[in-house]
Amino acid sequence: MKNASSNTSLRSLIKDPSQLADIVRDPKSGIDFYNGLSAKEQQYIVFAAAAGLIAYGIYLGRQNK
Repeated sequence: MKNASSNTSLRSLIKDPSQLADIVRDPKSGIDFYNGLSAKEQQYIVFAAAAGLIAYGIYLGRQNK
């Protein structure tokens, strides 16, 4: 990531999507980015991940019928 200390917010990811590509390429920088977020933003990410897993589970459950 170019400058993780000054661009550590979810808003910066929306403004500069290339940061997301950097996180995918280097998971260590993704962990650093996550740890630099505020507690509220970390909760948003965890909630979104949980909602995604639930939706994926429902999708897989419907495929087996």
